[in-house]
Amino acid sequence: MSAALAAILVTLFGLAAAGWWFGVHRRRQAETEAGIDALAAMKWRECVGLVLEALSREGFREAPASRQPGDGGTEFLLTRNNEQVLLGYKHGTAYRLGEANVRDFANGVQLAGATSGILLTLGSAEGTARDTARRYGVEVIDGNALWPKVQDYVPAQIVENVRAQAAERTRKGLWSGAVGSVLLGVATLLLGNPFDFDADAPVALPAASTQAAPAKIDLDASAKQINAAAAAMAEVAKMSETELAQRRVEAATKVSTFTQVGSAAWSTQSTLLVMLKRTDGDEKNLTQDICRILTQYEELRYTRVQLDPPMNSNIPVRWRSCQ
Repeated sequence: MSAALAAILVTLFGLAAAGWWFGVHRRRQAETEAGIDALAAMKWRECVGLVLEALSREGFREAPASRQPGDGGTEFLLTRNNEQVLLGYKHGTAYRLGEANVRDFANGVQLAGATSGILLTLGSAEGTARDTARRYGVEVIDGNALWPKVQDYVPAQIVENVRAQAAERTRKGLWSGAVGSVLLGVATLLLGNPFDFDADAPVALPAASTQAAPAKIDLDASAKQINAAAAAMAEVAKMSETELAQRRVEAATKVSTFTQVGSAAWSTQSTLLVMLKRTDGDEKNLTQDICRILTQYEELRYTRVQLDPPMNSNIPVRWRSCQ
């Protein structure tokens, strides 16, 4: 195979891979994350109304007087096919359902006389919680699964905003992938056998080779950087949900050690909420330090950082992006 053909194939493969990763996979993730944020911004009654409407299309009906006084309106008794199902709903993205939450809810299912239960949250659920839920006949639905279920019932304006945010988040990744693919193709072309291009071409003079050397070195460095990023993403893809969650906790813990930071926690899968102890309204150096931590984890490279000012501060909430 000639170097020219190899370069074209490498470029096309890189463009296809970048298009799928950023244009499909990351776009879908970004839209889900933006959708979760939009649901969290609603009042809980509006959000649970969308949930009930979506479930009604699956045959669930709310039982008369199912909202018991004093329960905060977070549990509803539903019926389907003459069976009673208890629906539990936890509003907000900060919830992380654990095994204890599922056990408590399973007890509530028995007390309500229901045959099964559905536990929903805009947050996330631990792997142990899902295992426990299966044993008790409880279906756990977190934010990532909830948004696709209710997005058809969300007002059109909100859906448009969600898709616009997702497009903005993935646009930079698509450009980076396209540029990287072209650079990798050019590097393949220059590193290949020069006689593959034209057997009758004169041998390049030493001076010409010397002039071309800096460009080749730069392209080699770009290729190595791209290969390193691809290798890092391949390693991330092999990790379990528990390992990824531990890396997220580790990154947030490191950020919380900065003297200017009061606390750091994940409000969504792609947003790191940073509560500040003090602020000058700029935080350029702090943002650089935070991004230095986040970019050590390839899957967190495109994290959105939310900077919340101290209490009684007139400075508004700000958002920053690392890459």
